[in-house]
Amino acid sequence: MAIETTFTKALTQKIHLLTVPQQKMATYVLENPFKVALYSIDEFAQAVQSSTASANRFAKALGYAGYAAFRQDLIKGFESVLESVHRLKEERKTVTSIQQVFSNVFNEVQNNLETTRHQLTNDSCEKAVQMILAASRVYILGFGSSGYLSGIMERRLFPYNDMAVSLSTHGGISEAARRLTFVKEGDLILAISFPRYLLDTIELAKKAKSRGAKILALTDKLTAPIVPIADCVLYGQSQTQYGQNSEASTLALIEGLLAAVDYASDRSVELATEMAETLAPWLVNPNN
Repeated sequence: MAIETTFTKALTQKIHLLTVPQQKMATYVLENPFKVALYSIDEFAQAVQSSTASANRFAKALGYAGYAAFRQDLIKGFESVLESVHRLKEERKTVTSIQQVFSNVFNEVQNNLETTRHQLTNDSCEKAVQMILAASRVYILGFGSSGYLSGIMERRLFPYNDMAVSLSTHGGISEAARRLTFVKEGDLILAISFPRYLLDTIELAKKAKSRGAKILALTDKLTAPIVPIADCVLYGQSQTQYGQNSEASTLALIEGLLAAVDYASDRSVELATEMAETLAPWLVNPNN
């Protein structure tokens, strides 16, 4: 699918003013904006089978001082999408072994967990737990990698509310939207929204709120797009050099929230006992 930004629109309007070789370069840019945004001038010249001097002349023909300025303008509009790619490229220049990658990831997780722990407040933790326990129904909203996390939350919350439902289903976004047409006052939307922030999560949460539902959000920072519509927010740092997010700290935040629900519910011991009795015949006893 073609990517349209302010830059690509402007380039499309100028393409007829370029020489034939430069038009071929422009066509390559329009077809591969992500790649070109990451290319050095040498990489771009090689990709379009030209020289660095020609690449510079191409940029100047478009009104830029040179290729660097051209590339900087191209990046605008999807910086957040390319951020993880830039980080990974830089990391590959400095890491010397596979073991070091393991060590770096563990250090990242430790730092994320420590930051997440310090971001928690007593008021937000208490409110989040009470919102879950008081809800008539809990709809867990998370797509992409957050869809897997929403499944964990559904599994753990089901004993407390048999109407706890993960909206990350085989039907995708349209099925989630269909189910949310039945949301009403007294229901809770538990929205998991981390970079890259998916527009579907934000829009569906807005729709549910307009129908009277409360919004409990798990996200990474105050400027996250889910924050303005949330009634309560729990923040978790998820930075990593090896992708867009580290799911480890988000999972830890979820584990903490669910453990707090266990602690706060008057029925937790009763439910745990019933669960243990039900599962016992299907579990392997290591002493037998």
